Amino acid sequence: MTAAAHDDEQQHALVKRADDEREDIFKRYELGLDPSNVVDSWENPTFEIYHITDKYGFMHDSRLPSTRDSQEVQRTKIELERDKKWMKMIAHWPPHPEKLHKRVYKGIPDRIRWPAWKRLLHVEESMAQNEGVYSRMLLLAKKYSTETRQIDADVNRQFRDNLAYRERYSVKQCSLFNVLNAYSIFNSELGYCQGMACVAGVLLLYMQEEEAFWALNTLITDKKYGMHGLFIEGFPKLTRFIDHHDRILSKIMRKLHKHFIKHNVDALLYAIKWFFVVFVERVPFSLSLRVWDIFLLDGDRVIVAMAVTILYLHKDELLRLKDMDAIIEYLQVKLHKNFGYNDDDAIQALERVMKKLKDLKLDAPPPAKVNEFPTRTLGHFVEADLEKKIGRRRNDYTDTEKQVITDVISRQEQNAIEVQSTVSYETSECATGDAYSMKTYQSITSLATSPAISSYSLYSNGFVVTNFDINNQTSRSRSQSVHNLNYQQQQSQLSQQSQPPSFAIYNEHSLQNGLMRHSFGGDSDSRNRLDVALEALQSQKLQLQHENNTHIIRIVQNCSSDVTGKQPNNHANNDDDEDALSEENTRL
Repeated sequence: MTAAAHDDEQQHALVKRADDEREDIFKRYELGLDPSNVVDSWENPTFEIYHITDKYGFMHDSRLPSTRDSQEVQRTKIELERDKKWMKMIAHWPPHPEKLHKRVYKGIPDRIRWPAWKRLLHVEESMAQNEGVYSRMLLLAKKYSTETRQIDADVNRQFRDNLAYRERYSVKQCSLFNVLNAYSIFNSELGYCQGMACVAGVLLLYMQEEEAFWALNTLITDKKYGMHGLFIEGFPKLTRFIDHHDRILSKIMRKLHKHFIKHNVDALLYAIKWFFVVFVERVPFSLSLRVWDIFLLDGDRVIVAMAVTILYLHKDELLRLKDMDAIIEYLQVKLHKNFGYNDDDAIQALERVMKKLKDLKLDAPPPAKVNEFPTRTLGHFVEADLEKKIGRRRNDYTDTEKQVITDVISRQEQNAIEVQSTVSYETSECATGDAYSMKTYQSITSLATSPAISSYSLYSNGFVVTNFDINNQTSRSRSQSVHNLNYQQQQSQLSQQSQPPSFAIYNEHSLQNGLMRHSFGGDSDSRNRLDVALEALQSQKLQLQHENNTHIIRIVQNCSSDVTGKQPNNHANNDDDEDALSEENTRL
């Protein structure tokens, strides 16, 4: 047998193995809850249904109260009254824009979300115009989808604390699996990205299978929402929104912005899931649904405004935290368990922030580029190439991946430069021999140079690019208000004399690896191409040209007092006074 014939036989065997695996996975979902469908015990853990399940189907670690307090009784009464108004409004759709705006911001009653979301996303029109398309896409997915394995793994993880998705191969799990596979064929340019499972999962809590498919398509392809740019290779919309988010913070919350820079808290660390799945699993589910209501009405500008609202409402606590991990844990974990404000107050704050951002002409990010929207014809089947069918991983890097890496490094380098412009190593506690600072410095340096994977994944928190500094000086706090979020026009900034740093630490290992998987349709392999590039950069296989042919990130040990213990004479402490968020208008 010749070498060429042997290679052909090997490739044929690999393709057959992939086809058999896809067929086996689809059969399991087709069997669903049939007793003959054997499920491992760990996939269906035991749980108590009664007393620990909320109205949305999510389970809690402890029993819920057996009786309702007076506030909950009043909320239930109000929601029942809103049910009647919404049913009447839906019967005469579309309503007057002002009436719709007012009622959506008050909150769509949970029982009305199914018909309301369908109308906001024009689901019935899409289904009527594309009759039979979903069934055809699903049949093609059963024969040709190269994303099946990854989708199966993600379905098994999505919303496992919700009754609808708790049981393996339940009705909703099967629907989620079908929707994602069918859409990977329908939008072959996008394929599948992990964040899509959460978006489709939320839709399926309120819609039927085909309805959720077309609702997902509207969210991805409609320019009002434009989620295609979030999930496509290179994540161009994410980059654009993160830059705009930073621009807002630098103008209206400068003290918090500099606090984040000093502690290496890049927006990529906490805003990935805010933007990818519209705050699901980052704030209480009831609040995330309220944000979704407004998002479906007003579009993607709501996402940036809600991100600013969260940071503003919790600014005091964030300024007290002096550690990157503590800040990230607060934003990613603690706010999900206890947001600190009821849903109505949070939405009122969001509405005011949106208005003030519009007044300051900061409500809309720069216009989207062409690569944020589909360029291929939707629904046109494109059979994957041999490498994609086999699932073989390529070692080359696309220009898009290299550009993403360059952008990430540039962001971190700019942050380092901003820190260096105000502080120097000579005035740090390390320079004066503070034992606590030296111990902290050694620990963070060890973390920075460690090849271990970060405790936060790319999917949850962004690909981690960290440099480290120490600053133990406390920040002044001030009262925040939900009900009186009034902005001032930005005052003229005081000029600051920047002193050049006399010492800097150079760290080539500050780009940590992330765990987000990204599968692309068509002409890309099935793993996250960004992960490949990040791995290569971390191991220094991919060298980006910079000074002396080596790209380095400057990390400076920061402090705010000089060697004599006196405070430097600069205007750093005046940053908060110049915030566009007025201090006298933010009393509780």
